Amino acid sequence: MERTLRSKVQNLLHGVDRQSRLSLTIHLILASLIVINVICVILDTVHELAEQFFILFLVIELICTAIFTVEYVLRVWSAPDNPEFSGKWGRLRYMLRPMAMVDLIAILPVFLLFFTSIDLRFIRIVRLLRLLKFTRYSTGLELMLMVFRQQMGIFGAASAALACMLVFSAGAIYLAEHEAQPDAFGNLPSALYWSVITLATVGYGDVVPITALGKVIASLISLTGIGIVAVPAGILASAFSSELRRREDAYRQQAAHQLSGKRLTEAVRRRLRSHQDELGISDEQAQSIISDIRDIHHDHEDDLLSCPHCHKPLRFEVSEPGE
Repeated sequence: MERTLRSKVQNLLHGVDRQSRLSLTIHLILASLIVINVICVILDTVHELAEQFFILFLVIELICTAIFTVEYVLRVWSAPDNPEFSGKWGRLRYMLRPMAMVDLIAILPVFLLFFTSIDLRFIRIVRLLRLLKFTRYSTGLELMLMVFRQQMGIFGAASAALACMLVFSAGAIYLAEHEAQPDAFGNLPSALYWSVITLATVGYGDVVPITALGKVIASLISLTGIGIVAVPAGILASAFSSELRRREDAYRQQAAHQLSGKRLTEAVRRRLRSHQDELGISDEQAQSIISDIRDIHHDHEDDLLSCPHCHKPLRFEVSEPGE
């Protein structure tokens, strides 16, 4: 009985089953609590509101922490029912996963407040990390995190190139401007700050080169910054496009298998909906894919009823018995 209950809890907490009203309700409550809690954390930084609604904010914080604690304990308890975390150290492997760490961080602030004398401002900032829990309930954010993980090597190379460019540009502008503007470019850290702002194409305008060489270097750095910013954007766009195509192809294969020689019954609809939710396919994409598959099947049936040589429709005449 314990195994069955644990399996149900695991399925309930680690995935949104749109066909289950209980699953939808639980995930909607958890997502709503995250939003409410983050809003309260933001409003709590306003001195007047913090004094006026101190009790309300405290009650909301305690309720959210209690619910998030129960959620975290249940997730850890039910983790071994996931084949990925089966075995002796399954729960520990689950606890070391990034999202499990986020769940733990979400409940730590209140306990730190009760058992330590840590700065309240630090507690407020840590509580904002609960917003990361929202990625579990958003397919788009989940897709973004997946793309980042897949492209980590490319982003690492781009980051290394950016770091080199920052150091080189800081050194160049320091050599060109440190004598003319000792207050603004008197040392490399100050020049590095200017280099970051310029390469990011923000350009605060609080520090401006005044020498001819400094202006030339600043122009080159600014133009280079445009290209450096465009590289990660292009990588992300390409990775997103590839991942979306992969998911659409996977759903198309599943839909073709489910619709092969079958009508679109309610059972088939439920299975397709499950595949759609698992892959994060939108309703419009799913409907388009299903329509294309059904059109292909219809054309294939028409081909079977035509002459393979002249491609003219075959006529079948039903003869009366005895003829």
